[in-house]
Amino acid sequence: MPDHRLVTRFGCWAWLTATALAASGCSKADPPWSHQPDGSVVDESEPFLPGDRSGPWLGDASIGNKKPSDGGTDGSTHSATVSRVGGLWVSCYGRFRPSGDPRKDVTRLGLMCGPVNGMTQQGDTLEGEVKAGAGPPGQPGSPTVTGQFEAQAGGCYRIFAVAAPPITDLDVTVRSSRGSHLTSDQTEDSWPIVDPERPFCSFDDDTFRVEVSAKGGAGRFALQVWTLAATGSGDRKPQTK
Repeated sequence: MPDHRLVTRFGCWAWLTATALAASGCSKADPPWSHQPDGSVVDESEPFLPGDRSGPWLGDASIGNKKPSDGGTDGSTHSATVSRVGGLWVSCYGRFRPSGDPRKDVTRLGLMCGPVNGMTQQGDTLEGEVKAGAGPPGQPGSPTVTGQFEAQAGGCYRIFAVAAPPITDLDVTVRSSRGSHLTSDQTEDSWPIVDPERPFCSFDDDTFRVEVSAKGGAGRFALQVWTLAATGSGDRKPQTK
């Protein structure tokens, strides 16, 4: 006959083993994806904005072609402004300050705002001289210098211009081939951007005319057209008339 004491001991041992295994399974650590994300997880739902673009050529000018703020230098003013206007179309030129060389300045401004927004320069840099309210059209020192560039249907464009001192207010206006006003700068300074908050787009193929004039002062300027247009538009050069 079987030894009842042996059976009883074996049964107790089996029960204790099963209990220990069950307890071990219940105390197993949860997988990392079962918890809420901690502070080390980056929220990529917000748009990326560049950090400090410090350098020997950059000043502390605030966003939007406005005078530098009297606030602190910890970047809080810059961050708040970027959040308010929302996007790289404006934040890209927030620290730009002209040096007095229009060609170098407009090249730097274009490179600050063009590639980061997926744009490329269309054609060559347009240069000229303007003077507030003097001189015949089309001549050096004239009130208006006119250039043009080919626009494509569905293409989007942005114009950057910078004037040398003593020009204090440089104006840029864009018109269609029929003379209709399309857009113009909205600031009173020496480095207008058209448009200041976003590119402007064309519904049809057309030749856009760019009119550059000075409301204050006289001197040289340089202008560049940047585009999101289809491949092949980059060799269409703005021309001075």
